[in-house]
Amino acid sequence: MGTAPARLRPELGPDDLTIDRALAAELAPRREFGAHKWGVGGLVIVAGAPGYAGAAVLSALAAGRNGAGIINVALPRSLSAPVVIAVPEAATILLSDDDPRRSVESIEKKLEKSAAILIGPGLSEDEAAGDLLAAIFGLEASRSAIGFGFDSGALAPRGDGGLLGRAGKPAVLDADALNWLAKQTDWPSLIPPGRAVLTPHVGELSRLLDAPAADLIANPVETTREAAKAWGQTVVFKYGYTVVSDGERTLVAEAAPLSLATAGSGDVFAGAIGAYLAQGLDAVDAASLAVYVGMRAASRLEERFGTIGLVAGDLPAAMAEELALLEREPTGEES
Repeated sequence: MGTAPARLRPELGPDDLTIDRALAAELAPRREFGAHKWGVGGLVIVAGAPGYAGAAVLSALAAGRNGAGIINVALPRSLSAPVVIAVPEAATILLSDDDPRRSVESIEKKLEKSAAILIGPGLSEDEAAGDLLAAIFGLEASRSAIGFGFDSGALAPRGDGGLLGRAGKPAVLDADALNWLAKQTDWPSLIPPGRAVLTPHVGELSRLLDAPAADLIANPVETTREAAKAWGQTVVFKYGYTVVSDGERTLVAEAAPLSLATAGSGDVFAGAIGAYLAQGLDAVDAASLAVYVGMRAASRLEERFGTIGLVAGDLPAAMAEELALLEREPTGEES
């Protein structure tokens, strides 16, 4: 169970790899004696908006189940209680209702101690989310041509590199962060080179590239590789057999579980990538391990729920079970 028909599997180039069990066992994090919650990977998650608290919950649950040692979720005050009830292990960073730059200062303070950041699940596309993302990426309203006040529709870089530039930490950019970026002029320049993992589905990638979806899915492997090269980032194209590429290394999932076509699965996936980045994996490895663990978890769950009955909330615990199996695999150091 859990795979799409073989005829839909994309062709791999001579240097492309399949994301299989051997690779995943090699990449799976392992803790050493004396490990501490900050030492094994702190993750900051910027997620959730009124009506979308579930995205923050799912991404935080997934991050914890995939090994992030400590999780701080930045979210509106109104969402704090439901998120903490659902994920008691997570701490919260309360965002300002009217001052996005103050919110970024609060996020940055926690990020100083953390190892990675995830931005985007369930942020929505409203004005408040746009203002927060503009502050995160170092944009501000530009002065109008006649010098009176500001033009709220025009944003210009402040010149400080934004949060990602200042913090120097790896980032996962997902969902509404991608939707917001797609609307900005020369958006790739807002992300420091090699800093981020972008996780678009077909619609999001179409907007980022300003290209028809049909063209992108005609050759998903080449589409992903070329996008990664053009942007100087790692791209995870979530379509059928998920593809991961940084423009040099390209890997393709060994399975394409149809059950993952369900709301919230992308939030879970992004949380897992963030957890692996926080534990020290590089961008391609973190994304590849998340792909393997997520796909295997979904395939295993399909044995109980079928392809239709699985929901995203089933995935975090099942991913932890898959990681447990990988932990028991012998490593190259054990012989």
